[in-house]
Amino acid sequence: MKKIFTLLFVIALIALFPISAMAASPVLISEFNFFVTVPDGYYFLTRDKSTAGSAWELFEESYQQQLMQMYEDGNVYLNAFPEDFSHEIVLTVLEGSNYKSIYNLNDYKDAKIKKELGKEWDSTMSEMGIKADPVEIYQNGDIKYFYTRGTVGSGSDTTYVMLYSTIVNGRMIQCNIRSYTGPLTSQQEATLRQVVDSIRPLQIQSNPNKSGSSSGLSGAVAGGIAAAVTGGIAGYFSSRKKKSAADPGQKTPVQSLSPEPSGMGTASPGYVCTVCGAETDKQSPFCRNCGAQDSIVPR
Repeated sequence: MKKIFTLLFVIALIALFPISAMAASPVLISEFNFFVTVPDGYYFLTRDKSTAGSAWELFEESYQQQLMQMYEDGNVYLNAFPEDFSHEIVLTVLEGSNYKSIYNLNDYKDAKIKKELGKEWDSTMSEMGIKADPVEIYQNGDIKYFYTRGTVGSGSDTTYVMLYSTIVNGRMIQCNIRSYTGPLTSQQEATLRQVVDSIRPLQIQSNPNKSGSSSGLSGAVAGGIAAAVTGGIAGYFSSRKKKSAADPGQKTPVQSLSPEPSGMGTASPGYVCTVCGAETDKQSPFCRNCGAQDSIVPR
């Protein structure tokens, strides 16, 4: 009976919203039974290629396999990105005994969370080469998050990150936004907050471990930081573009993209890349041959 009710609830929720790759779309992360809404103007990928509105059809099969392996390795369950790949939103989920013991971060007071995090936060960040602000607490209904801003790398390779993390129903759910073209804008941060606010499990359960100890809080949270700041498709493209700019002869996976969706360029013959000279019949924000950005011009 409970399974039937859950199924009807899911169907009812899906029926309430239009599904489109470029419109706000509630997406069910079926592995863990929670919804998250993809914002307007973003394409998205999940591990379920049949998810309505997802952008898997934009990529050739060989590249789909690479992406899926990257998501599995990084515990990524949703990856949203704009047409120019300038930034991306990455949602990861972690499972483990520590998270099951803690179960719901909302059961802990703000001061305790900050104190426990403070024991390992700075050293963990330093070891990973991340410069991060002190953590802050954000409450969204009955889900409590800690969040921070930070940078990864330096100079032209700097990635700007904002991260929200929580533990709910014995799992750590993390959502970050990563900018590869400069500091995060207030609009990008607001978009991430909207995504975080949209995360909603079908049911938030009480901690079954009534006698569970809270001593694992700092270790569990610190241990999840590496996965929390993981990148996705946009980060991969950004890295390859920089390498190809240094070595124009190097090929990149970008060339294996299938035709762009509406809004990613107008199909018209007679275009050429000003960097490598490759010819194409499509206007695109990047060259499929060398990966250079904004280099496609009419012949």
